[in-house]
Amino acid sequence: MEECSAFHRIGQWEYPHETLLFQRAYGATSKTTACVRHNQMTTTKPNDGMTPMIRNALPSTARPSILALAVVAMVAAPTAAQKATYVEDFGAMSGKFTALAEAMPSSTYGWRPMDGVRSVSEVYMLIVAEAYYLPSFWDGAPPEGMEINNQIFADLSAVTDKAEVAEHLAASLAYAAAALEGLPEDRLEAVIPFFGQERTIDEAIYLLLVDMHEHLGQAIAYARSNEVVPPWSAGG
Repeated sequence: MEECSAFHRIGQWEYPHETLLFQRAYGATSKTTACVRHNQMTTTKPNDGMTPMIRNALPSTARPSILALAVVAMVAAPTAAQKATYVEDFGAMSGKFTALAEAMPSSTYGWRPMDGVRSVSEVYMLIVAEAYYLPSFWDGAPPEGMEINNQIFADLSAVTDKAEVAEHLAASLAYAAAALEGLPEDRLEAVIPFFGQERTIDEAIYLLLVDMHEHLGQAIAYARSNEVVPPWSAGG
């Protein structure tokens, strides 16, 4: 693969989010193509008065253009569109979790595919905990009477009754959706501690949503194993 001169800025490509943002900025569907396009747009006149970040995003023979500056902005900072994407994605995913939890018979809530892995109820209560945890990334006010910390994952996993799971699921997803909707866009760039690392709020939201999607896939597999068809797939 072609060496990418933006490699140091994007990091070690450790997480999909880093690659995805870079690809989006250059209108590419692969990291290789994004790197080629980036390299074609590098370098500069040394005394042109531009900052290094802007200079490196422009063709050497061109003055700053709207397109080039837009590319810089997309690489440099999350946008309102990015937050809107998160809100939309979280809403769609929440609907699927809610519908699937309702479709699962109460008798299946203790089912697990093997020892040592989460049961049906534990998968849904993990999503509850993650939804409650999400707004803490930007110091969102916790639900009344609830303290948000790592202990909620263990505490909530003890809920196994279908009706109680459904109640927690509805409350936590509504809470997280409202908090995400109200998140100021300029906070997305803020750096926070994230499970032993430092990440921007934007990255933290993305990574948590990726994890939730993985558990949605897990919940779907659990449903299929119990001969439950996901409601959105019924008749398809």
